[in-house]
Amino acid sequence: MILRLAGGLGNQITQLGAALLLSERVGCKKIIVDDSGLSSYQEKHVNQLINYFNLEKLNIRIICKRLFITRTRLPRLLALDIANYPLISDKNFQTALKGTNRYLWLDDYFGDCLTQEDVNREIEILKPILKPSKIPYKDGCVVHIRGGDYLDFGGGEVASPEFYQKAIKKMQQDYGIDRFYVVTNDKEYASTILQDINFSFIGGSMSEDFYLMGQFKFRILSSSSFASWASALGVNDNGGAVIIPKEWMPGIKRRTKLPNEVNV
Repeated sequence: MILRLAGGLGNQITQLGAALLLSERVGCKKIIVDDSGLSSYQEKHVNQLINYFNLEKLNIRIICKRLFITRTRLPRLLALDIANYPLISDKNFQTALKGTNRYLWLDDYFGDCLTQEDVNREIEILKPILKPSKIPYKDGCVVHIRGGDYLDFGGGEVASPEFYQKAIKKMQQDYGIDRFYVVTNDKEYASTILQDINFSFIGGSMSEDFYLMGQFKFRILSSSSFASWASALGVNDNGGAVIIPKEWMPGIKRRTKLPNEVNV
C-alpha cells in the first residue's frame, strides 16, 4: 500500500488511521508513506507521525520513502468506485474497505468518508501506539481556538464567537466550570472571543497543545482535525464532555462524533 501524506499533524493522523484501517480489512502487511508532498505547502509541513506514534508497535511495516509516481496524483483524478480498484480517494474508500486487493494507492484526506464504526476502530488502532503524555490529567475545561489562516477558510463561521459563548455557558451551567484554559495559535483573536470570561492561556508548542487538550476532562474545540484527534486519543473514560462545531467548514457537516461529545 502507498499512502501520500498531506497537511499538518491532524490531517496526517487522519490519513494514517485510514491506511491502517484499510490494511487491517484487506490484510496488507506493508505501507509505504510518501511525505514528499508536504514541502509543497506555503507553510512547509514535515512528517510528524514518527514524533507522536510508536509505529514499530504495529503488526505491519511502515516505510517512509519518496516515490516519483505519487506526483501524478492519479487516485485523486481516477478514483473509480469499482470493487478491488487500486487507486483510492475519499470517493471510493468505503468500496475499498469491502474488497480484497492488498495493492492500493491512497491519496486524499480521508476525513469525510468514514462511518462512526470506522472512526471508533481507528481510535482503537491508534491509541495504543500514541506516545504517552508527560502532562498530568486535568479536571477542568480546555478551549481550543484556532485563528490565523483557519479563519480565511471559513473556520471563523463554524467555530464562531457565538459557538464558543454557547459552549462556555453550557460548561458553566451543566458542569459547574468557572475557569477556562485556552490553547490557541492566535491570542489576539482568542481574546476578542473570551471577553468577560475567567481564562488563562496555556501551551505554546504543537506537542504541548496536542497533549494538553487530551488531558482535560472537559473540552471546547474548534472544528479542526488537530483538535479532534487530540481529543479522540486523549483521556475519555472519565465522564467528561466535549463540545465541537457541527460542521468542519461552512456547508460541510461532520458525519461522526467524538468520544464524550455533547450537543450545544
